[in-house]
Amino acid sequence: MKIRRSLSLLLAPLLALTVAACGDDDDDDTAGTDAAATTDGDGTAPATDEGSGATTGTGGAGGSIVVGSADFPESQLLAQIYGQQLEAAGFDVSYELGIGAREVYFGAIERGEVDLVPEYTNSLLSFVLRREDPDALPTATNVEEQVAELADALPDGLEVLSPSTAEDKDVIACTQEAAEEHGLETLSDLGEASGEITLGAPPEFETRSPFGLVGFREIYGAEFERFVPLNIGGVADALSAGEIDCGNLFSTMSIITTGGFVVLEDDKGTVPNEAVLPLVRAEIVTPELEAALDEVNEALDTETLMELMVRVEVDAAAPDVVAEEWLASLN
Repeated sequence: MKIRRSLSLLLAPLLALTVAACGDDDDDDTAGTDAAATTDGDGTAPATDEGSGATTGTGGAGGSIVVGSADFPESQLLAQIYGQQLEAAGFDVSYELGIGAREVYFGAIERGEVDLVPEYTNSLLSFVLRREDPDALPTATNVEEQVAELADALPDGLEVLSPSTAEDKDVIACTQEAAEEHGLETLSDLGEASGEITLGAPPEFETRSPFGLVGFREIYGAEFERFVPLNIGGVADALSAGEIDCGNLFSTMSIITTGGFVVLEDDKGTVPNEAVLPLVRAEIVTPELEAALDEVNEALDTETLMELMVRVEVDAAAPDVVAEEWLASLN
């Protein structure tokens, strides 16, 4: 259907790769440049025609597709899943992985440098709306409404396809020690204890609402003892080292389980749905492409995504290998 519109020492090298929020609003000017990092899943440069753009070739039965990703492991894994699925359906696929933050890869797909990138419903919607109005917030409260709002908000030439049921949402995770000492079970509890809490999160968290310091102040009355700006990998490392009490992570990160962190309940519904789905250039969409990606998204749920990320982050398996193995298991 087309819809328009002490473990830290072991895990630190892997978590350092996780430098961009998958499920954040990305209304900031985060790291990244317009020069995309062009790689295949094994980290090597793919063989592509010099100076070639996206979607003009006919190398495969379905035409040529350039699949891009943000610069964090889950996005690269999802790009490999979508790309390999399209290869199996007869498309000639190349990859532009690790492009950068949303501002960078969104520009790349707008310019036609890539044809498809994995996205997250609320984060994409928030980003698109704030391009026109920095104070704009989505009115959608569930995935169906988010997709409908995206159909109206996306610029001409871009659309999203059917979403999966897999979600990767922003969470606040705390060390066991901090959770026990301050009785932390919910975000409301965090607000009450905030004066004694050191919180780590990406720099943009400081100015965000509702999921950010501004929103937490308004919703929970939170005034934290200290805020430490870190990338997502740095948040996980700092939690493991006990350098911060709580931090902003993503719900599918394996370090939450392996590190024994306590994820606080979002008792006031501060974090919207964040369903995984493909953002595509409209001109590449065919019934064959939609059918191939719908098959993947029907099988991809949150539990599966968490299991696949353990393979990537803990077992240190390459995203292309993990994607290939999972896709083979569907047949």
